[in-house]
Amino acid sequence: MSVRVTDVYAINDPDIVAEDFNGQVVILNLSDGHYFSLGGVASPIWAALLDGHTPQAILGSIAASQPGLRDSAAQFLDRVLELGLIRPREGSATPTGPLAADWSGEAAQIEVFDDLAELIFADPIHDVDEQAGWPAPRPDR
Repeated sequence: MSVRVTDVYAINDPDIVAEDFNGQVVILNLSDGHYFSLGGVASPIWAALLDGHTPQAILGSIAASQPGLRDSAAQFLDRVLELGLIRPREGSATPTGPLAADWSGEAAQIEVFDDLAELIFADPIHDVDEQAGWPAPRPDR
């Protein structure tokens, strides 16, 4: 599956959450416990994508300033869609601001981790039967 370059994308909530820690984006898939770390120009690509810029605009901007990074950027966009981290946004959307990203740096990278999946699912507060309360587990657990 590859991104449609003229579509606008959104984070695939509610299962996907992301946080930017001073330019280092970490993404968590709450449905399977995998988490992701973005490297190189992936963080500004992610931010631009969620700000409502199309892949076409992002790739064009990268190609204009750092042509050598365009291929890794296109592969990154395909990968985040393949992983289910983004989905096409319904309706039309205008970007929240200009596409003024710093494309200097290394190729876009995404690292996938599953070593904390069991810990993420070990959530006793959400595993409680809502009617009976603690310590009764939910009937589906």
